[in-house]
Amino acid sequence: MVLELIGAGFTYRGSTRPALTNIDLRLEPGQMHAILGPVGAGASTLVRLITGLLGERGTSVGRVLLEGTAMMLGDDPEAQLSGMTSLVGDEVQLSGRLHGGERAQVEKRARETLDSLGIGDLWGRRLEALSGGQRQLVALSGLLSQRPALLALDQPSLSLDPDTRRRLGRVLQDYCASGGTVLITAHQLDEVTAACRDFSVLASGRLHARQRRLTVQDCEHEGIWDTRDQVAPPAQEPPEPSEYREQDRVEQAESSAPIAAALCARGLTVARAGTAVLDHVDLDVAIGEIVTIMGPNGAGKSTLLRSLAGLLERGAHITGTITVDDDGRVLSLGDAPAHQRAVHLGWVGQDPGSQLSAATVREELTRSAPLPAHRRRDRAVVRAQRRAAVASAMVQAKLETESETHPYDLSIDLRKDLVMASALIVGSRILLLDEPTLGRDHQAIGRLNKFIHDFIRRGGSVLAATHDRRWAAETADRILSVDSGRLYEDR
Repeated sequence: MVLELIGAGFTYRGSTRPALTNIDLRLEPGQMHAILGPVGAGASTLVRLITGLLGERGTSVGRVLLEGTAMMLGDDPEAQLSGMTSLVGDEVQLSGRLHGGERAQVEKRARETLDSLGIGDLWGRRLEALSGGQRQLVALSGLLSQRPALLALDQPSLSLDPDTRRRLGRVLQDYCASGGTVLITAHQLDEVTAACRDFSVLASGRLHARQRRLTVQDCEHEGIWDTRDQVAPPAQEPPEPSEYREQDRVEQAESSAPIAAALCARGLTVARAGTAVLDHVDLDVAIGEIVTIMGPNGAGKSTLLRSLAGLLERGAHITGTITVDDDGRVLSLGDAPAHQRAVHLGWVGQDPGSQLSAATVREELTRSAPLPAHRRRDRAVVRAQRRAAVASAMVQAKLETESETHPYDLSIDLRKDLVMASALIVGSRILLLDEPTLGRDHQAIGRLNKFIHDFIRRGGSVLAATHDRRWAAETADRILSVDSGRLYEDR
């Protein structure tokens, strides 16, 4: 036995309802087990309870028995990078060296771990030059190289492309075959969680009976999002985006008016840290169009979106032209700073928390854009208009019940929804979404689809970078792929 939970439960301080109730779970050496459930079911709390990271945040009951060491990768893996190193190889070796490991052995194990995950070529790369998915793999490599008895992974597939998820699934299976034990918690069924030997479903803080497999119907019933592209879209409310897009295509076919370009990039070339990332990329997004960009980790998807939004680091070298539609006229963004581009391009990054600064959801939306220029005698009217706009944005993003919540107390999907709602206040006509399905369960995917559908209906456009093949296939008018610095049509 590596782990045993007997009647385990946890209640956060100040809450009258337990986050976890009467959890029984037993894991043996060599076992790879996934616990899946919707957002808010208590998955992250369970992992933190097992690894002793809840501290004094509340009251626990029952017993948690653990044999050997346990290490955890949280749902924000980048936060687990130490900040003490600059290079990938040094970061992966750091923990082993701090624990007194023999230098040659620590390096050997670190290189083997990176190679197993397909990122051995990143050994000498600087951490800040990596994509989000690559940094996630580096954080995981640091844990794998320590060979703990229990490896607890909270949503380890975040930001990873499908091929990398499959590779990670095989690496974790090999880890278990050598005697390790892996526990995965997630809101999505994908290539990593599907590699597990068995599953449990967590709902409202209670663990259901163990299962050997989960069907599509199981996922739908339990509120879990199945990302795998071979799965047919579920027929349930809210309607899936494929239904929305079919309606839009019919309406577009009935119109003889040409579709204008909302966003156009020509010859866009980007180099970061002396490395060419994008090479003469041409891109068009029409008004009312949803375009998704796919490609492996590190291919340049986020770099492309950031270059359009003007959010690359100072040392990045960018050439080419970027234009947007401005009420029927073509406007060149040129060297415009990010805050000026935001009027046209609404950026929603992989880590939405870095875009939030206020103490409540309502205040975040209120401050998302300066009040328009006005005379003092009109101030009351202008402020009333902003309050009305904020109330409307909260309704559109389904955030009404969270109006007084601190943004950092929201789940990652709601934080993304909040940043998208901020774009409504700013008036952005094009949404740039980096991994919009990240961390979403089935219900949250439906909420995202509804928001995008309404945004498109009002004349907006969407350009999204994603690793979610199913979501892209069901949602996008066009799918583009980026690889080796080039952009090409996927379908």
